[in-house]
Amino acid sequence: MLLLALAAPAQLRSHRPETAGLAFLPASSELLAACRRTARAVGYPVPCPTKVPHGLTETGANGPSGCALHVIGPGGIGGCPKSWRGWVVGSSDTPTNHLVITASPRPLQSYARVVNGPAWYPEARVKPLRWTTVGLTRMCAVFVPQGTNDGSAFANHVVLIWTVGRHTYGVGFHVVKSLRQTLLLDRELARHIRLVRP
Repeated sequence: MLLLALAAPAQLRSHRPETAGLAFLPASSELLAACRRTARAVGYPVPCPTKVPHGLTETGANGPSGCALHVIGPGGIGGCPKSWRGWVVGSSDTPTNHLVITASPRPLQSYARVVNGPAWYPEARVKPLRWTTVGLTRMCAVFVPQGTNDGSAFANHVVLIWTVGRHTYGVGFHVVKSLRQTLLLDRELARHIRLVRP
C-alpha cells in the first residue's frame, strides 16, 4: 500500500481541533500525479486533495476480482466493473476513518445517483443534512444510510456533493463519532480540493 502523507510528531500536533485528531498534511507528489493521470484518462476536471489526513493509504485490491481502489483513479479499469468507465473513483483509509471520492461524467441532480454511481437502484435514498459553502463553492451535505444504499462505498458516510459545469463531485468520510464531526472533516478536506484539468 502506498503511504500518502508523512509528518514529524510536532506537525501532527498542529491541527484544527474540529478535525478530530486528523492532521491534514500536503499530499504526496504521487497523489498529485495520480490526479493528473486520472483527469487525462476521464477527459474532464477531477477533484484532487492537495492536503490529506496523516497516514492516508489507498484501499487497494478489493475482493477476488482484483479491482484495485486508489485514493483517486479512473473507474472501470483492471478488474473493476466496466460500467464505471468515465467515472472517477477513490477509496482510502486512515487508521481511524475511511474516505471516498467520486466524480460523474455528467451532471446529476439525484444525490443517490452520485453516491451509488452506475450501481444506483430505484430504492436508493440519502438524507440531505444542509447546504454549506467552502471557499466559493456551494455544496450539499448528505448522509448515506447503509440500508438504502446497499453496496455503495459511501454507505454510512457524510458526503459533500456539488456540480461544476458538466460534472458532479462527491467527497466524504465515514461517520465514526457524529454527523457534525464528520461534516467538519469533510469541510476541512474540501478546503484543500482543487479541480485538476486534463
